[in-house]
Parts: sequence; structure tokens; C-alpha cells
Amino acid sequence: MKFIRSRFLGYGVPVIAVLVLTILLTITLLRLTDIQRSMRNTANADMVWALSQAHIESVLLSSAIYGLMAQPDRPHDIRFRYDILISRINLLIQGPQARYLKKIGASDLLTPHFQALKALGSNINDIDAGNFAHITSAESTLLEFHRAVSAASAQALIAQWDEIGERLDKYRNAVLTVIFLMLGIWLCSAIVSIQLLFSVRKAEENQRSRQREVELKRELETERKISQLYRSFGGMISHQFRTPLAIIDATTQRMIRARDRMDSNEIARRADIIRDATQRLTILIDGILNADRYLDKVDVKKQRCLLIDLTNDAMAELQSLVPGRRIVLTDETGDASWVECDPLLTTQIISNFLSNAAKYSDPDTLIELRVFREGRMLSCSVTDHGRGISPEELPHVFDRYFRARTAADVVGTGIGMHIASQLASLQDGEVSAYSSLGRGSTFVMRLPAPKADVRKVAAPEDYN
Repeated sequence: MKFIRSRFLGYGVPVIAVLVLTILLTITLLRLTDIQRSMRNTANADMVWALSQAHIESVLLSSAIYGLMAQPDRPHDIRFRYDILISRINLLIQGPQARYLKKIGASDLLTPHFQALKALGSNINDIDAGNFAHITSAESTLLEFHRAVSAASAQALIAQWDEIGERLDKYRNAVLTVIFLMLGIWLCSAIVSIQLLFSVRKAEENQRSRQREVELKRELETERKISQLYRSFGGMISHQFRTPLAIIDATTQRMIRARDRMDSNEIARRADIIRDATQRLTILIDGILNADRYLDKVDVKKQRCLLIDLTNDAMAELQSLVPGRRIVLTDETGDASWVECDPLLTTQIISNFLSNAAKYSDPDTLIELRVFREGRMLSCSVTDHGRGISPEELPHVFDRYFRARTAADVVGTGIGMHIASQLASLQDGEVSAYSSLGRGSTFVMRLPAPKADVRKVAAPEDYN
């Protein structure tokens, strides 16, 4: 239930707020459009103007007729004034003005007078100072028109004020509606903003949690490696030191129990056994201590070297230590095995691989050396046909102090492969191992090859 509520607050509320915000914005836009449309409706103002223009022209026509009577010898513009009046009347009986007059009820009032004025046109040219009948008829028609137009103007003005009042009320209501809509928009925006802030804060918390989780995993991995290192070191110490100590203890006890029956030759022989065991312990301890000191003090001096020559040097060194051991070297580089490396460190890596192969395989089995290219890397592999390493232990073969279960009966500290890995890394290279239990192992060193030809080369044999 708590999860559902959290999901609703996290996703439902923002979605609802955005939907409401969209609806409110749409309604606000429609209301503003309606206000803008109503503001463009000026038919009532146009009507008042048209009526006033017709009234003015009728007054000017009446003045022209009176002027003719007062000064018959002067030119007059009665026809001109009549034509203008008719044009103003035509504005009132056509289009939106005619519809508006009908709307306010003034159309029935003005229509008879419009017709009377149009009928006056047939006699307008006959009006002169001596034709009093036409003058009287025209003045009577104009007077009635004046009254009708005045009444219609009053109606139009009243209708205009009524419409203005209604429009103001409509504007007021529309403005209030827009204000409430804007308040709703502000509220929805505030909800979305607050939710966004909470989301940002939650994202930051999640980021910190993930960072903390990564740090904890890193610390846990470090602790695991340290624990594994201690276990490997403890296992190596308990196994490698137990045998010399057991020899020393057993020999000492025999010397104590049979000291009266031993002659000088027997005592010397047993003393040699103790010395050999002690020397073995010393070698083990020195190997452990010197390994760390060596890695701390190593100085890499890279230069351009032929890997095949370094491989030959390492092979010759092993053959001097293990005469008669069969070793085969294959050069697949075509006499172009140039690498950027430290020759001493590289030779030591290959020597470690060869020494490892000799220790963990039978003396009559073959050790295979191979120099080849892998893309922009030059590689050297050492393959033996000995005991091999189990798949579970293979990932740890380059860990410090690690020794496989198949190496339990062979003297060693578990540091040689770790040193080889570190020396390769110092030269921008890498090492890897391939093995199958009971069939043998292959150790590969890869170093950068300057300006090497890039070509696909088969990887070392996989024993799996």
C-alpha cells in the first residue's frame, strides 16, 4: 500500500497536474479569444455614426432649400445635398446597419421616411424660389425624417449603452474567470515545480545512494581481496613452512632421544638435515620479502627490442638450469618481432613462465614457446603439458600468494605469476592464462609492437 501511494505521489500527481494545467491553459486561451472577438464588434457605434451622418445631410439639404428661398439668384447645391443624403440612407438600409436597425426595432420607424425621401428625388430638380408647393412638400418630408432619425438615434444610443453595460459585465466576468484560471495554472505549476524539486532531490539522494553503494562494493571487493590474500598467504605459509619445520622438529627429537648412542658422523649428518631445512625456510622468507621490495624499486627502461632474442635468452637460461629439457621455439613474426619494452623485465616474465612450466610438468614432456602477433600487440606464449589448473582457480592464478591445489607438493611462494603480471603492466602490456586440468597450461605475455602490421592471428590453444 505504501509503495502504491508513493508511486501515485511520484507519477500520478504530476501527470494529473499537467493535464489540469493543459485544460486550464486551453480554457484561458478560449476566453481571451472570445474577449478579443467581442471587442472587435463595433456595429452599435457604427450605427450611431451612420444615423448622425444621415441627420446632418438632411439638415444641410433643408438649409440649402431655405437658402434658395432667401436668395433665389445665388447658385444652390440642392441636388448635390440630396444625392449625399441618399448615399447616407443607403448605408442604413444595407448590410449590418440594416440588421442592427431591425434588431433595435427602428427599421419600421425609418423605412417609410426612407421611401418618402427617395420619392422626393423626382421633384428635387423642380424646386425653385417660385414653386412653394414643392418646397413645402420637401420641407415637410425632411422634418418628419429629422424626427424619425432623432428617435432612431435615441434608440440606437440606448441600445449602445445597454450593450456596453452587458459587454462590461461580460468582460468583468471573463477577467474574473481568467484570474481564477491563472490561479489554477499557478497552483498546478506550483505542484509540478514542487514535485520537480522533490524529484531532483530524490534523484540526488538516489545518486548519492548509488555512489555509496559503489563505494561499499569497492570496499567490499577490497576487503575480499585482502581476505583472499591473507588466506592465500596463510595457506602458502602453513604448507611451505610446515615441511621444513617438521623436518627440523623430527631431527631434533631423534637427536635428543638418541644423543648417547650417536657418534660424531651421525650428529653431523642430522645437523646437515636441520641446516638444509633452515636454509629452505630462509629462501622462502627471503623470496616473500624480496618480491615486494623488488616491485617497489623496479625501474622501467623501455627500448626497441626483438622479442625473439629475449625469448631465446630466457630459453637458454632455463636449459642451463634444467639440462636436457626439451623446449621448442616457434617464431611466427617473420623476423620482425620488434617491441617497446624493458629487456630485463621482459626476459624475467618469460623466465617465470618457463620456470613454472618446468616445475609443473613431467621432465620428459615438451615445453612449447611461440612468438606471434595479435593486432598491434606482439605476444609470447609458453605452453606445458603438465598438471593444469582447474577452471575455478584459473581466474586467481595471477593473484599474490595464490597456489593451485595441483601445486601442493611443489615448493613455491605463489609470487612468481603475480610479479610477471605486474611487470607486464609496467610496460603497458598484459598477461593471461589458459589451462585445462590434467592437460597443461598456456601463459601468454602481450606487449605493444611499434608500427606492427595488423593481421589476424589465432589465439593460444584453449584447453577447455
